[in-house]
Amino acid sequence: MASRHRETWRLRVYFGAGTVASAMFGMLLPDINRSERGMVVLISMACCGLVLSLFCGPYLTADAVSSEKREGTLGLLFLTPLKGWEIVAGKMVTHSLQVSYALLGGFPLYFLPILLGGVVWNEVTRLLLVLLFTLLVSLACGVFWSTIAREARTAVLATTVTMILLTLLPWLLVLIEEKLLGGAQMVGLPLASPMTGTLLAFENNYRKSGYQGLGVASGAFVYWSSVCCTLALSVLLVGISGWLLRRVWRRAEAVAGVPKPPRPEAGFMINKLRWTRAMESTPLHWLAARELGEGLWLRWVRWGTLLFFAIMLVISVTTSFWEGGYIMAFCSAYGLHLLTRIQLALAATRHLIEDRRSGALELVLTTPVQEAEVVRAHHQSLKRGFLRPLLLLLGMNGLLELAVILFPEQLHMGGGAWAVFTSLFMAGAVVTPADFVTLRWLALRESLRQSNQLKAAGRAFGWLVAGAWPGFGVAFLLAMGLQKEVLAAFVFSCWAAACLLYDWLLVHSCRNWLRRGLRRRVSEVEIHLVTLQRQAS
Repeated sequence: MASRHRETWRLRVYFGAGTVASAMFGMLLPDINRSERGMVVLISMACCGLVLSLFCGPYLTADAVSSEKREGTLGLLFLTPLKGWEIVAGKMVTHSLQVSYALLGGFPLYFLPILLGGVVWNEVTRLLLVLLFTLLVSLACGVFWSTIAREARTAVLATTVTMILLTLLPWLLVLIEEKLLGGAQMVGLPLASPMTGTLLAFENNYRKSGYQGLGVASGAFVYWSSVCCTLALSVLLVGISGWLLRRVWRRAEAVAGVPKPPRPEAGFMINKLRWTRAMESTPLHWLAARELGEGLWLRWVRWGTLLFFAIMLVISVTTSFWEGGYIMAFCSAYGLHLLTRIQLALAATRHLIEDRRSGALELVLTTPVQEAEVVRAHHQSLKRGFLRPLLLLLGMNGLLELAVILFPEQLHMGGGAWAVFTSLFMAGAVVTPADFVTLRWLALRESLRQSNQLKAAGRAFGWLVAGAWPGFGVAFLLAMGLQKEVLAAFVFSCWAAACLLYDWLLVHSCRNWLRRGLRRRVSEVEIHLVTLQRQAS
C-alpha cells in the first residue's frame, strides 16, 4: 500500500528536485576555479541532502504511532502476537520504503561532481553512507517521540528540536572549547552528530593523519566512529521505543477513566486577559483558540534559545570571538524563526482537522453563524496566541541590527558589509509578519483539503517556503557576482519585496478558493474522502 501511495512518489520528486537545485546552485556560483567546481557542487548537494535527511523524521514517522493512539487502534495491535518492538519496526519499514524511493531519485545525482573534476568516488560513497544513517536516526527519533506523545504537533516539534540539537549542539561545544580553552576533544558527544560524519566524509578531511588538539589519530577514525555512533543511536531509539510502547499504552488506558481536575479557563493561552475577553465576547473564539497553547518543554526551548542568543551576541561585541559569536547568534535567531513557523502551521491546522473529523465543524456551519465569522475567529485566535512569539522574533532581528549599528568596528563591518546585514535583518522583520498571516490562510485551506493534520501542516509550510528559499538562493548568486556591497544589499531588498508579493499571491489564492463558500468546500472534501475510501475498499 505504501508503494502505491501518492505521497511516496511526491517525496521522491522532492528529493530529486532538491538535489538538482543544490547542484545547479554550486554550478552557478561565480569566481570558482574550474578544478574546484566539482567540490563546490558536492558541498552544496551535501548540505541539501543533510537537511532533507534530518527532517524526514518529523514529516514521516513523528505521527506514526501517536495517530494509532488517537484513533484507538493501538490496542487492537496488542491483541495480535506482535510485540512492541515489532510494531515499531513495522512502522519504520513502512516509512523507510517511502524514503528508499526518494533516495533512488536523488542519490545518483551525487556522482555528477565526479564528472566535473576534483572529486573521487570514495568521498561520494562515504557521503551517501552518512546521509543514509542520518536518515535512519531521523526516522528512529520520530518513532521514539511518536511513542511517547499523543498529539501530532508535540511529536513533530519534539523530533525537530531533537534533530537540530543533535546536529548542532555537539559542534557548538567543540567550538566553545577550542576558542575558550585552546583545544577540543573530538570524542564522546561530537561523534553522535551527523555533521561530524558529513564533514569527515570529504577526502581532505578523511585522509588527515592527525588533528591537533582533538585527541584522535586520523580523520578516518573520526568518520567511522561517527558512522557507528549514528547507527547505534538509531538501533537504541528503536529498541527503547519498542520497550516503551506497551507500557505507555497501558498507563494511558489505566488513567483514561480517572476524571481529571478542571483546567483554568485561561490555562492554554499566552495572554490570559485576552483569552477571557475573547471567550466572553464570541463563542467562536473559544472554539478556535482551545488547545492553542504550548507545552512547558517548548517554552524552555524558546527561552533557552533566547538566552543562548543573548550570550553569543554579547560575546561577539565584547571579545575577540566576534565572528563565531555573531554567526551563532544569527543561526539561533534563524532557527527560532523556523521553529515558530512550524509551530504556527501545526497549531493552525489542529482544531480544524479535529473539528472536521468529529463533525463539530459541520454542526457549526449548520447554525445561523456566518461563514465569515468562522474565518475571522480562526485568524483572530491565532493572531492573539502568537503575538508574543512574533514580537520576540522581531526583537531578535532588532538586536542583531543594533549590534551592527553600534559596534561596526568590533564586528568588522567595514565598507558596505553593514548594508548587506541591515538589508537581511530588515527583510526578516518585514517578511515575518507577512509569513504569519499567509500561514493562517494556508492552514485554513489545507485543513479542508487534507485528511490528517501532519499533511495539512506540511503542505501549508511547504507552500510558504517554496518561493522564499529558492528566491534566496537566486538572490545569493546575484549578490556574489556583484562587486559592491551596496548593490548586494539592494538585491536582498528586492528578494524581500518578492517574498511579500509571493505571500500576497498565496493569500489571494486562498481567498479565491474560499469564495465558493466554507460549507460547500467542506462538503466537497467529505464527498472526496468517502470516494477514496470506497475505492480503497
